[in-house]
Amino acid sequence: MGIIRQLAAKESAFSLEFFPPKKDMPMSTVYFAIDRLAVRQPVFVSVTYGAGGGNRDRTLEVVSRVSSMGLDAIAHLTCVGATPATISEILDTLEAKGVRNVLALRGDVPAGMDRETAFTHYRHATDLIAEIKKRPGFIVAAAAYPEAHVESPSLEQDIEYMKLKAELGVDLFITQLCFDTGAVINLYERLYKEGVKTPVVTGIMPVLNPNQIIRMALLSACSIPAPLSKIISRYGEQPEEFKKAGLDYAVRQIALLMEHGINKFHLYTMNKAEEIDQILIHSGLVKR
Repeated sequence: MGIIRQLAAKESAFSLEFFPPKKDMPMSTVYFAIDRLAVRQPVFVSVTYGAGGGNRDRTLEVVSRVSSMGLDAIAHLTCVGATPATISEILDTLEAKGVRNVLALRGDVPAGMDRETAFTHYRHATDLIAEIKKRPGFIVAAAAYPEAHVESPSLEQDIEYMKLKAELGVDLFITQLCFDTGAVINLYERLYKEGVKTPVVTGIMPVLNPNQIIRMALLSACSIPAPLSKIISRYGEQPEEFKKAGLDYAVRQIALLMEHGINKFHLYTMNKAEEIDQILIHSGLVKR
């Protein structure tokens, strides 16, 4: 049916994100997680892309595996170190594998690379989106930031960029991790007022490890609300108790968003099959 039609047809829906292991790690970890969660029938599965394209081949390998399972796959693409030739090559490869869905991102500058080198050909996600949209038949997703991009001066500016992305033909937005439910609701309200009709899927990050959550919050400049801060403070030194409280936090976040009519979710799995399955079950996104 295709990703966009599926999202439109379902009252509630979910998708999943996986990442390929580093080159010195076995692929079995991500394949186990994908196989375990595929039975839950996500609308689509996205696969991340290493900084600077260092993990590109593994991304394409995982995307191919997902597609061969009969699932709709989205491959991440970034501007970092990309040239028109490399983008064309990647799109050719994806098309040959029957995959015509990409998530176009600016990407972060990897260690050892300066900004000018990283963004020689494509400086912004909008540049990459415009390039991909030259190729007929591709569905292009883009990022949305409930608390604004780390380099953006304001949410207002971010929404203007979202409107530009929509004008360039973006088919779908996926929000970055955000633990502040109010900020997510506010983003939807602002987009409604601005007349942005492109579908949005809300990213949900499972809270499984306190140090990881703090690190990711600092990297993305997203806030840690008081209820989550209390979980970190109370259970930060108790891994199992922290995981239980963290999973409950994700389930409650989904429930609160659904109360406000937000019902399409993208779970950042961190390749953790059992934990994500618990979130899907206890949130009611799948049946037991």
